[in-house]
Amino acid sequence: MSGLCIVKVGGARLSDPEYLTALTVHVRAQQARGATVVLVHGGGREIGELHELLGVPFRKVGGLRVTSPSSMALVTMVLCGAINKRLVAHLVSSGVAALGVSGADLGLIRSGFLNRDRLGRVGGVPDVSAGALKSLFAPGRVVVIAPVCLGPDGDLLNVNADSVAQAVAVAVGAELIEFVTDVDAVRTREGNADRLSPAEVQALVEDQVALGGMIPKLHAALAALDGGVPRVRLGSLGSLADGTATEVRP
Repeated sequence: MSGLCIVKVGGARLSDPEYLTALTVHVRAQQARGATVVLVHGGGREIGELHELLGVPFRKVGGLRVTSPSSMALVTMVLCGAINKRLVAHLVSSGVAALGVSGADLGLIRSGFLNRDRLGRVGGVPDVSAGALKSLFAPGRVVVIAPVCLGPDGDLLNVNADSVAQAVAVAVGAELIEFVTDVDAVRTREGNADRLSPAEVQALVEDQVALGGMIPKLHAALAALDGGVPRVRLGSLGSLADGTATEVRP
């Protein structure tokens, strides 16, 4: 393959050195196929752990973390600091030229408030500056993006990483977006799906067959396809590597 590949990885296992090694192997494999890779990461578990450690209360509404100004400071510490630089360090030490940024850098990604009264500093649909992001691309380089974006008031917003990955993929004209999950494929009533159409994906969500963290990934997959991204894959690092992950195509 060639062109741009967006890889979105959740934060649940990004403190595990073995998982980081497997992720690096996957990134290098995509590069070996000729792709320019952009890596977008989450970090919800470590954000929650830091809140608990420091005694900062938090709650969720509809699956979204209510983000007060004090909570936003911790979100920034974890996403832009600990996790982003841990990923960059692992990639660089493995021979991959990696550059870590947030959405605020160069104004790469901006967002409005999703619902300021209910959710605080949580951003909505991301707006990606494609030109600014593409200026960071270079042969062999991986741009690693933390989903902290610039808000309309000039301060930072916490934005869902699946949405950021999808918006990036559409903005830069990616040929492929991969959502790395903790399961090998999207599950249907008949078992793991090798391939799904957008209509089949929508039915899985509407019929409540898809549950939990898979739902925002499927919504992001549909939005990516609607935005012109021709291929979406969802699965674990293992299934993405061996071809058994779920592929969604029009």
